[in-house]
Amino acid sequence: MLQRAETESYGGSWGFVTGSKQGTETVAQVVAREVLEETGMKPESIWATEHTIQFYEPEVDKIWVLPTVVAVVPTDLDVKLNYENCDFRWTAPSKAKHMVSWKNLMHSIDMIVDELEIFPAKNWVEIHP
Repeated sequence: MLQRAETESYGGSWGFVTGSKQGTETVAQVVAREVLEETGMKPESIWATEHTIQFYEPEVDKIWVLPTVVAVVPTDLDVKLNYENCDFRWTAPSKAKHMVSWKNLMHSIDMIVDELEIFPAKNWVEIHP
């Protein structure tokens, strides 16, 4: 879980790595770049799920619909946060649900946990940057 820096949109809130496309990037390329930028880690694998997260961002007056993608990273590496985030925590999904403010993130955590009984979940597709 990452905590947004106070200088960023939704400052102080807890959530996931997020980001947007630059140029002609694929979703897998965005995920690899954003995970590296925000945590200093390179994903070992990236998995597309069938889920999306939708939210309204009033600062830019846009509705975002984002794919829920699972990036597998080594947990034994040091996390190096960039300016967008001020804190991080490796935590159990049950605790992560209590850290987030939005129900769509709580539902995403529940859906991913349900599907993680078998890794990779049958409905996930590995994508490559």
